[in-house]
Amino acid sequence: MEGRRRFLLGGLALISWREVSALTRAGPPRLSARHAYVGNLNDTLLAIDADVPVPIASVSKLITAWVILSAGLPLDEKVRISDADVAFSKQTASNVAVGSTWRREELLEWLLVASDNRAAAALARTYPGGWPEFQYSMRALITQMQLFSFDFGDSSGLSAFNKASARDLGVLLVLLSQSPWFQGLAKRPSVGSKMNVNRFAHDRSVSLLAGKTGFTAAAGYCLAMAEQFDDQVFALVVLNARDREARAQDMNALRQFTRQQLAAGRR
Repeated sequence: MEGRRRFLLGGLALISWREVSALTRAGPPRLSARHAYVGNLNDTLLAIDADVPVPIASVSKLITAWVILSAGLPLDEKVRISDADVAFSKQTASNVAVGSTWRREELLEWLLVASDNRAAAALARTYPGGWPEFQYSMRALITQMQLFSFDFGDSSGLSAFNKASARDLGVLLVLLSQSPWFQGLAKRPSVGSKMNVNRFAHDRSVSLLAGKTGFTAAAGYCLAMAEQFDDQVFALVVLNARDREARAQDMNALRQFTRQQLAAGRR
């Protein structure tokens, strides 16, 4: 009966308790990011210019890791870092030195935890068939999932050709979050002497299941995560945020928004 009662509000309008609840729900958060998405395979809670393919920088490394794991390559196989990896990673700083040898599994850890571009180059170079086959496999995996906004110019995300929409990234994150391997690395605090580049990996209040940061001049500051809220998993994606701090603030705003929406839905 209470849901049907109507009340005089400020002497101006008659509304029900259900309408009061709707009016008091939080509206979309204000973000510095140009593109954002919150959702899972069943629900979309927020979409801000979420269907436009844009550069995603090192968020691409999630797909790089997925290609290696999907191919079933031996993770204990040794990979030697070469000068070609330095060139392919555009001379960016790295903690895997030329001439050093690493297990493929270790390079995957450097890839996702420390966002090492040289590790990304080495993983693609030593893939059967080299970079051309690796790129083909990246596109094939994404096409199988019908995530058609993706494209790839390298394995690290330095290339501006590495693009995706915020919505498609969200779908990908929800799927990767089901993998114990991605779950294990998502909150790995460090690899070697390098801290996890995602600050949310160090926050015990965050039920992080998968995620990756990214930055290039073309992409701006990016972050894509999958987090568990009670018994549901949602992807939260921020692309082209203003700076590193604004990216974190945007993500916290999305996390708060998600909790508010879920709480409102339970009323």
